[in-house]
Amino acid sequence: MIATIVIIFAFVYIGMILGGLPFLQLDRTGIAVLGAISLIATESMTLEEAGRAVHVPTLVLLFSFMVVSAQLRLGGFYTLVTEKLGALRVTPPLFLAALIAVVAALSGVFSNDVVCLATAPVLIEICLSRRLDPVPFLLALCCSANVGSAATLIGNPQNMLIGETLKMSFAGYLRGAVIPVGLGLVITWLLIALWWRGRWELGRSRTESKLIKIYVWNGMRILILGKP
Repeated sequence: MIATIVIIFAFVYIGMILGGLPFLQLDRTGIAVLGAISLIATESMTLEEAGRAVHVPTLVLLFSFMVVSAQLRLGGFYTLVTEKLGALRVTPPLFLAALIAVVAALSGVFSNDVVCLATAPVLIEICLSRRLDPVPFLLALCCSANVGSAATLIGNPQNMLIGETLKMSFAGYLRGAVIPVGLGLVITWLLIALWWRGRWELGRSRTESKLIKIYVWNGMRILILGKP
């Protein structure tokens, strides 16, 4: 029984890391569901035990925040915030720092996945209009969204489960997380700023090349700023 559980866990964990398994046409969600089905099918866990393992309050809270985040995206909130950031007349390192701070704050309150998806297209357009390489800013967006989501109990599902298990208050969790999260954001800025030092700007030819790559990557021009 233990060997069966370990094997199922290993396959699910590998699938989560890779984003899929070569012999299965499933994404991470499908792999997780298949793992749960396998545990029940092999009688490693009963259906009742599986039901008790699902923490419904966490799922309800997560779903609620995803709905709110989706409505903010459709309402143009993330687009507006990104455009305001892009309007700052500061040097690229300071723009990078402002981006990291704002994205981390948003990800600590709303779904970090939605923050990334809604912000990335506008950020690319802003970088190209300022003749800046979008890559370091996109890396900062992804990293700060993940780091920032660890700052609060509602930042991601793991935090919710930790808070519920340890019976932590919102303020208590924030006090414990604010220092490591702050250090993580500073390190993110330092690494990206040092790596791209002196290489922030794009020449005309590189800008056009980068724009063509974005066209191909998206399949069609559906960036939020709406240029055909």
